[in-house]
Amino acid sequence: MSEPLMRLLADLPVASPDRARADRTRARCRARLMRPASRPPAVANTRVRLWQPMIAVLGVVYLIAAIVQAFLVLSS
Repeated sequence: MSEPLMRLLADLPVASPDRARADRTRARCRARLMRPASRPPAVANTRVRLWQPMIAVLGVVYLIAAIVQAFLVLSS
């Protein structure tokens, strides 16, 4: 870093945290950590289980179509 930039940075005021805000944040975090974990809805799991095989099937179909096109280009 350049010397003028270092002087400008040294002149900046020191930041001091707001004690009340830090206490509120800590209290909210502790309250959240103490709450039992909620179970995700079953609908979300079903959607994930349906999309993964569908994407895999579409990938295989795309791969087969690409191979067929490659053979068609090579044979002509």
